[in-house]
Amino acid sequence: MAILAIIGSIAFVVLAVYILFTLLDDKQQIYSTDKPTGKNILIAIGKILLIIILFIALNYFLMVKINLRYTGLLIVLSILVILALAFIQKELKLESNKVGVVASGIFALLFVVVLLVYGLFGGRVFLHAEAYSELLDIEEATFNEDVETVDVSTLPIVDKSYGEKLGALKLGEYPGIGSEFEAGEYSDIIYNGTQYLVAPLEYRGVFKWLSNRGTGTPGYILINKITAETTLINLTDSDGIGMQYTPSAYFEQDITRYAYFNGMHKYAFEGMYFEIDEEMNPYYILQYSLPTIFINGGKDIAKIAVVNAVTGEFDMYDPEDVPDWVESVYPPSLLLTHLNYWGSLQDGWLNSFLAQKGVLQASDGKRTVKNGDGLYYFTGLTSAGSDESTIGFVYMNTRTKHADLYKFPGATESAAMNKSLTLIPQNNIFTAFPIPINVNNSPTYFIIIKGEDGRIIRQVFMNVQDLELYGIADKKTNAYNEYLLNLGGANQSDLESSSGILMNIDSYVSEGNTIYWITLDDNYLYLINVSTFDIDDMRYFMSLTIGDTIHFKAQEYTIIDFVPENE
Repeated sequence: MAILAIIGSIAFVVLAVYILFTLLDDKQQIYSTDKPTGKNILIAIGKILLIIILFIALNYFLMVKINLRYTGLLIVLSILVILALAFIQKELKLESNKVGVVASGIFALLFVVVLLVYGLFGGRVFLHAEAYSELLDIEEATFNEDVETVDVSTLPIVDKSYGEKLGALKLGEYPGIGSEFEAGEYSDIIYNGTQYLVAPLEYRGVFKWLSNRGTGTPGYILINKITAETTLINLTDSDGIGMQYTPSAYFEQDITRYAYFNGMHKYAFEGMYFEIDEEMNPYYILQYSLPTIFINGGKDIAKIAVVNAVTGEFDMYDPEDVPDWVESVYPPSLLLTHLNYWGSLQDGWLNSFLAQKGVLQASDGKRTVKNGDGLYYFTGLTSAGSDESTIGFVYMNTRTKHADLYKFPGATESAAMNKSLTLIPQNNIFTAFPIPINVNNSPTYFIIIKGEDGRIIRQVFMNVQDLELYGIADKKTNAYNEYLLNLGGANQSDLESSSGILMNIDSYVSEGNTIYWITLDDNYLYLINVSTFDIDDMRYFMSLTIGDTIHFKAQEYTIIDFVPENE
């Protein structure tokens, strides 16, 4: 549809210019003594109406923002006015064709002046640096208090690139569907308290839409980011009706056009995400912005359109009023732009590129992470010109735009990723973008190393402030326990020495390793991972029976070291 819009706009401008120059051709009679007749007036009005109708028809594809804050509408209106002047001059037989030329010239000059005002002064950063720096309200917070202590079993192993491979494999199990539809863009959502990736099935081109437009696309793909369980939800199995309003549809079923003609015509389209509600009904979440600084600067999300992909039910919300299940209110590109404004313009526009005193910037890359019940866009924050070190993390809430800054020195995400790759003597490997987690009050990166085919070959826990403190293994639990052991050895002052009477011992096998849970007389539970202890340590533990006293050092609930009584 973008191609049609471009073609339509070019055709409209070419037609306008052609008509204008035809009407004002110098070869035409310069002076006329004839007076305009009623017929001339009707013809002029008819031609003007024809041009307006032509614009309305073309706007079905162009979808011009009907808002004087944007230059697109000004350009269209200018063309219409110039053509109207030309038609009036021609049909009403004014004294000289030069009248139309002068009138059009004056209007064109005014139009250029307006464009200059919009372009040079309409909300430019150099004139409104303070306002731009305040687009994102950042609150400094404490990482250990706000970011939940990690539960290793809930760490996601699926990022979007891995999710795309899983989705393609799942779609391959349904050749009848896969031949006509493909997975669209994946969105991060929280469903039943768990983080998922979800992607709509989209048409494979205009002919697939033509043959299926009455039914719609079958449904969507849902991927559990923790277990990698992948499901294709086929909505047509129940009543034969799928998703009829999608980005890959055309004309009245094209989701952006559908939203435009349902009230979003005066806003700038920023992004679109696919989500599901608590009953697994599919929706498209469309984000729209308006300028907030002077005429046309400092865009921010103004409205959210929530469209039921099956029924077309349309609702428009202010950002703070969206339903509870909607996660994607603010797009990451917009928030990262606001974050960089905040980091660079605190001391004025000139300082942002000259002295650069106190200038901060987002590090390369971002990731959507879950903390508590919400989703956040995570990125590191570095000083201007810094490549390897970070001053901390920034968490930006995807629903509320609230941003928290957690300050502490450490390595950037890219530095940690590069370090991870050096841990395996293997070519053609790469890493997923790190997930920041809290491990026993130590900021930590969780990094997945992948092979060339996208499969997970190693999982790494790496300390943000000391990249030499890490745990790496093919299994998540093994890597985590190795990291705990190394972290405890490096931070002996953080270890708590404890003892108690053994009241109960339970064991199970996780990822090939024996895990013990011991209960002491104070009802506290502690975890012992056999893989992190040597033979002598395990001999000491296995010699104990119910009722014996055990001495140990631990971080949180994980035992790091045994301390026999004779020591």
